[in-house]
Order: sequence, then C-alpha cells, then structure tokens
Amino acid sequence: MADPWILVEALPAKAGAVVSLPAGEAHHLRKVLRKRPGDEVVLCDGAGRIANAVLVPGEAGTAAVELRQVRQLPRPDPAAVPSVALGVLHGHAMDWAVQKAVELGVPRFVPVLCQRSQLGRTAASRRLEHWRRVALQALKQCRRAWRMELAAPCSLEELLREVAAGEGVLADREGMRPGQLSMDGSRLLLVGPEGGLGEAERAAVLRAGWPSVRLGEHVLRAETAVVAGVALLGR
Repeated sequence: MADPWILVEALPAKAGAVVSLPAGEAHHLRKVLRKRPGDEVVLCDGAGRIANAVLVPGEAGTAAVELRQVRQLPRPDPAAVPSVALGVLHGHAMDWAVQKAVELGVPRFVPVLCQRSQLGRTAASRRLEHWRRVALQALKQCRRAWRMELAAPCSLEELLREVAAGEGVLADREGMRPGQLSMDGSRLLLVGPEGGLGEAERAAVLRAGWPSVRLGEHVLRAETAVVAGVALLGR
C-alpha cells in the first residue's frame, strides 16, 4: 500500500524549497513510516497543492524535505459529489462516516442535531475538532488534494434555513428511487441519525420542499446510508 501524503499548511509553490515538517508529521515520518534521508515523500496542503519531495538530513527529532516537483490541482467540480448533512452519531460511527465522506470526495459535511441524535450541541461541538482530525487523516490516507469542509454542528431548523428549497434531498425509505430523482440543484444529502428523523422533523423537511430518495430495499445504518447516498447521487 502506498504511503499516505504528508500534510503541510502553506506549502511553497517553488521546487527547490526546503520545508521543515510539523512535529507530528515528522514523528510519523521517522518513527512510523521509517523514512530516512534520501527517501521520497509526497506533501499536500489540503488546498490543491501537492509536491514530490526528498527527505534531507536535519537535527535530531526533526524532519525536513526538499521539494522536487510542485503541482496545483484544480478544485473538484462541486456538482460532481453531493455534500452531506448527517444526524450526529455516537463514537466510532460518526468517525467512520466522516472518514468515508472524505474518501468519496464529499465537499462539505454538516453534523446535524436531531431529536434522536446521541449527542447534544455542547457535546457535539466538543467533538468537532476530533472529527476534523479524522477528516485530515483520511485526506492524507486516500491522497485527496482538497480538504473536506467540516461545518460546526447545527440544528435541523438551522440547516433548513441555510439550504434553499430544491438544493437538498432527504434519504428516506418512502422516497423515490434514485433514477426518478433529478439532482439539478439538489447538492446536499440529509441522512437522519440512528432511528431516523422524528415524524415532526421529517414533515418539516418535506414542507421545506426537499424531495426524498430511497437508497435501497433494506434498512441501512446511518453511516452506511451516507456512503450509499453519495455513491448513488454523485455524477
């Protein structure tokens, strides 16, 4: 398996530059990947810039690389993959959903506080930085050049005010089949938490003009529905 990319903020655009790696990345490079001076690595900045580089000798406990080739990749088409709003899940399930969203190229991920969410606003807000770290680790592992935006947790009411009618679609077992749904303008997929949206919440989404889509014949876990929905609705 190929080595993950190394994340460096404000990556220089010019070949030949020598870059000192952040402490965490340096430790991972030396102690986990066992890289030594002369070994090749790939750096990214999460904003489309990637660089082939070579590890150079440095002081003990640090790591530096010399950039050999730098490229700027264009931002992906925002219409190619829908954004995701997910009713907040607990623990590993939320981490897994965030990780897979990054791997699938989801441009924006919104944690939503719903009736059946397993965390309240305060607890979810405390988890936000953890989810962002999960997203960055996934970015490096899957070699994604542009980072996924991970928004602060919001209520369902706040989400419905933010997203215009016709721009969102609800994952719902009573919805239409994906082939019947026109995704023109519908660029955000809403998946409820475990147990789904409450009846009042579901009614509010439908009143807001969101169409609903059925993701399969069987009941899916919320995190699985994220993957299935993105795969079915992406272009």
